[in-house]
Amino acid sequence: MDSSKTEWDLADPVGARNLARAALDPGVWAYLERRADGGQVDRNLAAWAAMDLRPRILRGVGEVDTSVTVLGRRLEAPILTAPNGRATRYHPDGERAVMTGAQNAGVGVVIGSSAGHALKALSASASPTLLWSQVYLATEEAQVARFVERAVEAGCHAIVATVDLVPGRPSAQGLPALHRPEWEPELAADGAAPLYAAAGIADLERLVRRSPLPVVVKGVLRGDDARICVEAGAAGLIVSNHGDAQLAGAIPSVRALPAVVDAVGGKVEVYVDGGIRDGASVVRALALGARAVLVGRPVTYGLAVAGAAGVETVIQSLRADLKRAMALCGAARLSDIGADLIG
Repeated sequence: MDSSKTEWDLADPVGARNLARAALDPGVWAYLERRADGGQVDRNLAAWAAMDLRPRILRGVGEVDTSVTVLGRRLEAPILTAPNGRATRYHPDGERAVMTGAQNAGVGVVIGSSAGHALKALSASASPTLLWSQVYLATEEAQVARFVERAVEAGCHAIVATVDLVPGRPSAQGLPALHRPEWEPELAADGAAPLYAAAGIADLERLVRRSPLPVVVKGVLRGDDARICVEAGAAGLIVSNHGDAQLAGAIPSVRALPAVVDAVGGKVEVYVDGGIRDGASVVRALALGARAVLVGRPVTYGLAVAGAAGVETVIQSLRADLKRAMALCGAARLSDIGADLIG
């Protein structure tokens, strides 16, 4: 394959998706693209596109600065890679490639729980400016304790407690043997997958007390839930509907974002994921009060096609598109992006 053409295609969201589909096993592709309703329509993507921008003109934007601090750590752009299952499904280098690509692009990384056993080795091979480790919030305290210990030993900067998963959807059952669901290593003694929906606010409080690292809660879609997470000690919230892959009909992340931002009243940073494909959507997210965005499937597309280089290309392309969108909106820096830009 022509490497220059591949890089060009990866810089385009549609081109990257097409390349990834051609590169992946059909079963793995179906798992990556699954939706809760069994279809292929990305409701998150559609919701971002439906939100108009009202750009400003004549603001003298000569240069654009996309840098930001996230929980006190400076990134070159308000972008983090979202945890997206066991990354070795998509490329042999897996999480190592994601971390290297993100490090080279100057953005943050959220490593999925499936890589928890290898976190220390991964962090020794690549050192992103921001490295968060995901854990599915469970009622089994010993299990959570292991995740916390691994994250601390690996030098992670925060723990992401994902709270919106009930594993075992039929769409995961057709995966090839080498691509088992990420929760399989944590099966209970009776062979059943853990029911993370059984976790309650007391489990989050317990995690916060145990962890010496800040705890960010992922999967928040309501203002009342946002408030109780903050009261429980959460240092940040990720507005997310799990890539529209869990509950059919769940509100798209962008539509839930304003209520969550309003509910926390600036007490903690708020982030958002789901359907981020271009710079205009990043501008929308920040205009609605998000501190940064998480990007999942597009990063995986890049990973599947070209490993670390593909991840870096996808992220740098998104950052370049963000710069263009900011300039067109009259925003020289992220602090210039406000609610007035939403039409």
